[in-house]
Amino acid sequence: MDQSILAITTVDCPELIAVRATLMRGGSSKGLYFLGSDLPTDREMRDAILLASYGSPDARQVDGIGGADPLTSKAAIVSKSQRDDADVEYTFCQVGIEDPAVSTGGNCGNMLSGVGAFAILRGIVKGVDPLTTVRIFTTNTQQVVIASIPTLNGMPVWDGDCAIAGVPGTGATIRLDFGDCSGAVSGMLLPTGNSVDRVLINHQEIPLSLIDAATPFVFVRASDIGATGYETPDQMRSNTSLMNTLEQVRGWAAVQLGIVSKPEEALAKSPNVPRVMMIAPTADYESMQGNSVLKNDADVCVRQLSMQKPHKALAVTGAACAAVASAVPGSLLQQLVGGIKDVVRLGHPSGVLRVAAKSSLENGQVKIHSAQIERTCRLLMDGFVYVRKSKIQTLLQTLKNNHDKTTEFSSASAAD
Repeated sequence: MDQSILAITTVDCPELIAVRATLMRGGSSKGLYFLGSDLPTDREMRDAILLASYGSPDARQVDGIGGADPLTSKAAIVSKSQRDDADVEYTFCQVGIEDPAVSTGGNCGNMLSGVGAFAILRGIVKGVDPLTTVRIFTTNTQQVVIASIPTLNGMPVWDGDCAIAGVPGTGATIRLDFGDCSGAVSGMLLPTGNSVDRVLINHQEIPLSLIDAATPFVFVRASDIGATGYETPDQMRSNTSLMNTLEQVRGWAAVQLGIVSKPEEALAKSPNVPRVMMIAPTADYESMQGNSVLKNDADVCVRQLSMQKPHKALAVTGAACAAVASAVPGSLLQQLVGGIKDVVRLGHPSGVLRVAAKSSLENGQVKIHSAQIERTCRLLMDGFVYVRKSKIQTLLQTLKNNHDKTTEFSSASAAD
C-alpha cells in the first residue's frame, strides 16, 4: 500500500470542518464517540457540530451519519477523569432527528457499553489482559459504573459468544455493573415517596410507579391505558391515542421530578427524561426479528418510549431501572414479577434482556447493591467526521433562538 495514503489525516477543504471521531455500535445502539478534547467547550458550538454530524434536523438524516432512528442518533463524549473513583468520564448526548436539539438529560447504557473499549482504543485507559476494568463516571447522572472489557495484547476483543437481543450475531461479553444506581436524578429511589401513586390521566385515575434508578422511569400497566403490552413499535407508533396517553404519564413524572411545572411542558422542555415504560404480564409473542418469545422466557413484558418513539428493544438503563423497581415492595413491577429475584428477565420487542440484580430490605427500605447487565460493542470506523461550516452557522443561530424554549436540566444543577 502507498504509505503516503496512510499519512493523510484529513481532507483539506475550506468549506468543511474535520472532527476526530470513532463510529461504534454500543449494545443495540450506534453512534459517534468523541474525546472531550476534540470538541469545543462552548455548549452551543458543540451541539451544532453534533447536529451537523448526524444530518439533523432532517427526518432521514441523509446529510449526516445518523440513521433516522433514536437508537442511531446518539453520541458519547469521553474524557480522562480527575476523580479518585473513576478512570474516565462519559457524557451521553441524544441528538435530535427532526428537532435541532441535543439532550444530555439521563444516561444511555447501550452507548455506555462501548465507552470502556473506546477509552482503551484512544489510550485513556491501559488495557490489561485478559480483562480490563474501567470505572466510568456518568456526568449525566453523576454515578460510577464499572465496565469489564475483554482484552488481548492490551486491545479490546470484539468476537465472542455473547448474544444480545436486537443485534445480529455474537460478540465479546462486556459486563456493566451499575452498583447502587438509585436516585439518578432526584437523589431518591422513590421521588414521590410512594411505590405507587394514583394519578388522573384522561379523566381516569390509574396507578403509576415512578422509580429513579440509573435513569428515572415511570411505569404504567398496559391494561390501564387500553393496550395489551405486546404491541410492536409500529403498532404503538400508529396508535395516536396510546402515544398521547403515554406522554401524559411521562409529563406527570416530569413534574414530580421538578423538571417542569406543568405536565404539558415536558415534551418541549425535557423530551428525554424522565422516560415511560408500559408493562404487562408475560405471554407468547413474536419478536421484531421473527423469533418466538415464550411466556416462560420472561418475568414481565415491557415496552419503552425513547424521545417519544417506541424503542425497538430496551434501554440498558431502562432494564436496570425495571430490575430495581421489581424489588420495590408494592410497585407495579413487583406485583407482576412476583417478588425479589436474582435475575429479572424483561421481554421487549426484540427478545429478552436479563439483569442480575442484588438488593435487600433494610429497615423497610430497599437497598440496591448491584445491577449487572451483559452487552457487546464493536468498532465500525475511525477517523474524521466532516461538517459544513455554513450549516454550523445556521444551527448556531437556531440554537440561540431556542435557548429559552428548552429546559435541558443539567446534572450539575439537579440533585443527582
